[in-house]
Amino acid sequence: MPDPTASRYGKGYPEWVGRGQHGCWFARVSVPGQKQRERFKLSTPEGRFLTDKEGDRELAAQYAEQVSEQVRTQAFQREQERLSARLTVKQFGELWTSNELYKIHGQVRGLKPKKSAGADKVRLTAHVYPHIGGLAVADITEQDIERCMAKAAQAAETRMKRPWRQATRFQVYQVMRRLFDLAIKPGRLRKDNPVSVDLRPSKDAAKLYGFLYPAELLSVLGCQSVPVARRVYYALAVYTGLRKGSLSALTWGSVNFQERTIVSLVSKTGTAQHFEVPETLVLLLTRWREHNGNPKGDALIVADLGCREGREAETLRADLKAAGVTRELLFSKAGNVEPLRFHDMRATFVTWAHRAGKGYGWISDRTGHMSAAMIQRYERGARMLEDTRYQPFPDISKAIPELANDVANVARLAEYRHV
Repeated sequence: MPDPTASRYGKGYPEWVGRGQHGCWFARVSVPGQKQRERFKLSTPEGRFLTDKEGDRELAAQYAEQVSEQVRTQAFQREQERLSARLTVKQFGELWTSNELYKIHGQVRGLKPKKSAGADKVRLTAHVYPHIGGLAVADITEQDIERCMAKAAQAAETRMKRPWRQATRFQVYQVMRRLFDLAIKPGRLRKDNPVSVDLRPSKDAAKLYGFLYPAELLSVLGCQSVPVARRVYYALAVYTGLRKGSLSALTWGSVNFQERTIVSLVSKTGTAQHFEVPETLVLLLTRWREHNGNPKGDALIVADLGCREGREAETLRADLKAAGVTRELLFSKAGNVEPLRFHDMRATFVTWAHRAGKGYGWISDRTGHMSAAMIQRYERGARMLEDTRYQPFPDISKAIPELANDVANVARLAEYRHV
């Protein structure tokens, strides 16, 4: 909540203690917002008024200090409540995305440190604050939200020169609904949520999403015009099924080379993952580690992709073209086709796993999918791979020429495993 700054109320000492009518003692205290100093009659907790006759001078001074401190505290709280009631959407949003709201209230109404704070801050800054950011949270109506969504869509379409994706519109809807949900509790700034379910955007029209064929992955891994680190990253993505955030956080300590396992401690759901990976991937990682001088366990497996953050999909498509991959579906601009995204490397893993006959449990251990329905979306691609007789998960241990040519002491890991 905003701090009205306690110092503006002074130190709370009495400005005057004197004898009034009937010989009673009073404290005169400065009250914020009032020019005249207010007088408070002094008495003991038992209700006895302090008088000069009883010789209460020292006691009066002591009680005057207490009264003035109480007045100052109450005035400070009233001002704080007044400012909180006029808190703007932008001010409250910044409290949320900076995790200050969590620090103030703790784990209330599902409040917790935001892992997606950066993404939500970008959405609020780009699509919400320009339209309703200066309005008080308490004053926002459903009509304000409607106009905000409409203006945000118009601005996005003008900037991108194409219709605003429903998926992006839905993300903005979600972040606004959560923001005003927190404004009810723990914010206590209003009693209802103006982001009603009636404003929930519909889904995008069904699109065809792509995935890589084994030969296409091998082509890009072997393309020496693509940075080696990026090719290792692509191999990790397809052979583990991890999300981009999890991949970026993998360190050398995450890999158990003897047991052929990986531990991923960073995930979208916050759940740690521990699973076995193919020997061919571990052999590739062994060569990559030796290529980098055997870094310590806390070093990232891939520290620099050599591209701007957020541009991984564009970079992936450019790398595929550089490797001679020209399949139209991966780059199509048709309205009912989605050009290959980096997330589709994860889709490639699930599709290949289906083709290899792996079950829901095996796949979800690696991808972190919480429902079978999500995994079943990739069955069509797996059937097509079977129809075209593609074999998934080819040997990539020497697919990157720069690593294959290294004179590396790479023994077969099976020799190190426990019998």
